Parts: sequence; C-alpha cells; structure tokens
Amino acid sequence: MAVELSPKMQAFTQEVFPAIIGTNRKDGSVEMVPVWFEQKDGAFWINGGLNRGWFKHLQRDPRITLLLIDPKEMFRWAQVEGRMVNWAEDTGGDHINHLSHRYLKKDYQGPRTGRIKVQIEPLRVTGAIDGRG
Repeated sequence: MAVELSPKMQAFTQEVFPAIIGTNRKDGSVEMVPVWFEQKDGAFWINGGLNRGWFKHLQRDPRITLLLIDPKEMFRWAQVEGRMVNWAEDTGGDHINHLSHRYLKKDYQGPRTGRIKVQIEPLRVTGAIDGRG
C-alpha cells in the first residue's frame, strides 16, 4: 500500500537532483544507477529504454529503491522503497523531454523513440531532509 509523503518530503522531492535507483539482479546482487526523476500524483516517475538492465530487473522483480541526496548537503537525503506499478511507452518522448526541461532547462538532445515512462509506488520513505551538518 502506497505511503503518503509528508509536506516536507513532498517539498524535498520537488528539488532538482538525480536519484540513485537500486534494482535486484537475477543473481541477487543490486544494480545502482543514476536517473532523472519526478514525483507527482503520489508516485515517482522515471524514464529509460526497454533495453536498460534496471528495467529488465523491474519486470522480473518490481521492487526498487530510490536514494535522493541533496548535492549541496549530503546529510539531507531520503530513501524511497517502492515498486514499479506501471510502465508505458513514452510516445514521442514527451516525458523525457519534460524531465530534460526539469533538469537542464532545454529540450532533450537524445533519441526520443524507444523510451518508456515508469511509475513507482512509494511503500516506505525514510531519511533526514532537515540535514545535520
């Protein structure tokens, strides 16, 4: 069952920094990669390609962890444990272009075909978003 983010956590997830995602490989080890993300409508959204290892892992095991770290204050962080609940083709690359504007303030420069938009339901959120430094 999805958890609702506190107002402070909602604000933290609206800040612009990459998420490090962790997915479970078939052999039980964890793959961790940086991704652009957004949080809206009670879910986290990421974008990638059908051929990405992390997506193949999610198709087999939908569990995922996102680690969010403020690059200016590493002791402001959140860990979001969740699961992939949906994915769809990013037709025309609209979502990756939206994320590019969020992160780079310009149109996405890579290919906009063959991309997918992944919805992640947060199940547990921990962290220290007030910092301690």
